[in-house]
Amino acid sequence: MDDCLLNKAYTEFANKGDKGTVPFIGENDSLMNFRNALLALHIDKVDLILSRIKNQTATYNELFDLLAGYPDELKFCKQLSVAGEEPEMKLVHLQCISIFKPVVFPLLKSHFKFTDNQEHLASIWLTFVESWQSGLDVNNLTSKHMKRVSEETGEIIIKLNQHYDI
Repeated sequence: MDDCLLNKAYTEFANKGDKGTVPFIGENDSLMNFRNALLALHIDKVDLILSRIKNQTATYNELFDLLAGYPDELKFCKQLSVAGEEPEMKLVHLQCISIFKPVVFPLLKSHFKFTDNQEHLASIWLTFVESWQSGLDVNNLTSKHMKRVSEETGEIIIKLNQHYDI
């Protein structure tokens, strides 16, 4: 499959899930090969975003300004999170969460003053990302909206931490 067609299929998957990609699957291609090509493209795009975050983002607020420039990638992530019954999609979803952690979590940890308890940091990160993604309105991926959802998510996690004395 050529890159242009794969990128169009990527955008369709981001907007419609698997239903949007069916017209892009060629006669000589299997659904599995096609899906793997989309997932590989997504990993490449995530790597690019992460590289830009490392080079351009010094603060919590700048993170959302940068992410707002990648609506298709954010929508694709959300599609992966709802397609969790498919093992390869769940694996890529978890891999992306893991890839972002070393760069993004320190910004969140500092901003929200999350615990230093190493035992709970992994669960805080996963809870934060999953909750944040589920709260996103894919029709409003502005920096302001994403930051608002982040603030709401962070406040809930802080309250849980205080309640359970984590």
